[in-house]
Amino acid sequence: TPLKMSAAGDETKPICIVVEAEIKEDRMEEFLDLIEKDAVGSRAEPGCLRFDVLRSKDNPNKFFFYEAYVDADAIAFHKDQPHFALWTKFKETEGIVSSVSHKTDGWFMS
Repeated sequence: TPLKMSAAGDETKPICIVVEAEIKEDRMEEFLDLIEKDAVGSRAEPGCLRFDVLRSKDNPNKFFFYEAYVDADAIAFHKDQPHFALWTKFKETEGIVSSVSHKTDGWFMS
């Protein structure tokens, strides 16, 4: 597990984000193109530990993104990248049915 030491000597945990998004069926091709670009770009960021895109077996329009970052600065950097803007614009143009994000601390990670 990539952990870093704080100034006080304590271990700090990575920050993970789990996004559950349902995509409009008629926007699926556009979504698949942009989420690949977002995933590839995110994985190249210095503070990104992981960026996985998962598709539901029960609902082919539902996806889960599992993202792990070293710290809050890495998340801020991520949100300022052009590949992240693709996802933001897609949501703003009503390409989704719903999207819920959960911010978590990484505990037992590989």
